[in-house]
Amino acid sequence: MDYFKTVGEKLSARCGEGELGGDFPALAAEVLAEVSVPADIGIEFMADWALGRESLPEQINFHSGFGEPPLVVYEEPRFFAEVLFWFHGRTSIHGHGFYGAFQVLAGYSVEAEFAYNRDGEPVPGIQVGELEPTGLRLITPSEITQILPEDAFIHTVMHMGNPSLTLVIRNRGEQVQYDYSLNGLAVDAYRDSQTHVRQVQVLSAYHAANPYGLGPRFLEFLRTGSAHRMARVLKEMEQEMDQEFLLGEIRELAVERFGSLGELIIESITRTLRGNMIWNEVAETEDPAAQLQTALQDLFPENEDLLAVIGRTFPDQDPADVLETWSDTVSQIG
Repeated sequence: MDYFKTVGEKLSARCGEGELGGDFPALAAEVLAEVSVPADIGIEFMADWALGRESLPEQINFHSGFGEPPLVVYEEPRFFAEVLFWFHGRTSIHGHGFYGAFQVLAGYSVEAEFAYNRDGEPVPGIQVGELEPTGLRLITPSEITQILPEDAFIHTVMHMGNPSLTLVIRNRGEQVQYDYSLNGLAVDAYRDSQTHVRQVQVLSAYHAANPYGLGPRFLEFLRTGSAHRMARVLKEMEQEMDQEFLLGEIRELAVERFGSLGELIIESITRTLRGNMIWNEVAETEDPAAQLQTALQDLFPENEDLLAVIGRTFPDQDPADVLETWSDTVSQIG
């Protein structure tokens, strides 16, 4: 039996003919619950599945950049299913330009959910407001979550596994999707994304050819264009970004051009760079319980904030007891 084909065909039949309705997330979650996940699913299973085929389903998500890699395992005209491979790391805090459901197949994750109170949209593609954590939970294999569109479901997922595997079933819709920062900045993730990605790739090629010339060339580039472009390009280049350059000349230019909005953009990238350092530490840690403890510091550097959101999520339990249970659970999975 091809597990993914079974899931896809069963869901296709369950949806009937015509366009998908608002009940698609519930139907997707329902079918995922009905079809048993193969007991041996993991990296070997997925390698056998992907490498044992002459051709794969159309890789609709080929340029998404979400997953390490994202592998489409079933597709039909209205929706597709993809397995996302994840090594140690955290997704951006994001809403969804689509809807559907996901299930952890292997490994484990910690999901933080948020509510966003928008104060305004100072420029097209950027919003400012307040981001509030509303829930935190450990997601272990077989757990299923419905994905609601846009800001109805804002979350980030901390992935821990070697790798962890997540099956996502989603429609092909292209609604607006924002990435959020803890400082309340929200940036349209796909507005002009092809242009921005290619511009970053050209900058990277320029850097390879002329390492000492990148700084002046990059500043020249950032002196033009919108605040949204600056935010997206800096986000795309975060792995290559020198923090001293970011907090010096780039910050000065951002504030000069965009004032307090420029400050928010730089602060959001700085937070990401600090988070990357934490995840480097997670990757170097072997003990699963210690990995969990370290990873949680990315979003909640203050322990009292961590305990507060756990308390809101599980009001009938002691937050310290919840954390202890999680540590025991991940140690068993690890």
